Amino acid sequence: MIQLPFSIILLSVVMLLILLGLAQRVLDRMRLTDKTALVMLLLLIISHFLPKVSVTSYLALNLGALIPLGIIGYLLITAEKGERIRAIIISLVTAFILWVTDQLLPITPGKMIFDLDPLYIPGIAAGLISYFTTRSRRSAFISAIAAVFLNDLWAAFSISPKTYHAQIVLGGGGIFDALLINGIIAVLIAEGIGEIRERIHRGPAKVKDIEDGDSHD
Repeated sequence: MIQLPFSIILLSVVMLLILLGLAQRVLDRMRLTDKTALVMLLLLIISHFLPKVSVTSYLALNLGALIPLGIIGYLLITAEKGERIRAIIISLVTAFILWVTDQLLPITPGKMIFDLDPLYIPGIAAGLISYFTTRSRRSAFISAIAAVFLNDLWAAFSISPKTYHAQIVLGGGGIFDALLINGIIAVLIAEGIGEIRERIHRGPAKVKDIEDGDSHD
């Protein structure tokens, strides 16, 4: 039986939600059409099957990682200048948060009351920071993916070839899945907080309308 990576399953679910019209509000807030979003998701699924190429005997690149990087590049280019700058700043802040947590959290699982993989912190951090500073779902998606790749890049070039003799693969293994999963997590967090706040603000308004209606009777 073929076991698909969790990221492929997650992307397929998102595609289904778009086809059913259940993700329209999120796409509108990201300023994406259904067609554009579906093409992007299809490319992300295809990216799982692309090979790695050796850059040097020490360094290789997973070609699949170029697709999510290309997508966030497209989102940055098509964003307004102010949002573009904010997305880059949030990406750097999120990357720093990931680096700090990676240094502080224990390497061995079970050392804490609950196990928390630092690789999935960018999605949470990017979603929270993007929403409370810009309300932008697009910035959340961009910064989550960018933060993971920036840390992978930093890790690759901070390791000495003299002490580490295996070939390092940029965007390989769990890093590649983390790129995709964190992007979706960030958007879901930003959207979820937005929906909750919107419902809270609408609640008192509805109660007031009912009370006003009763007073007129």
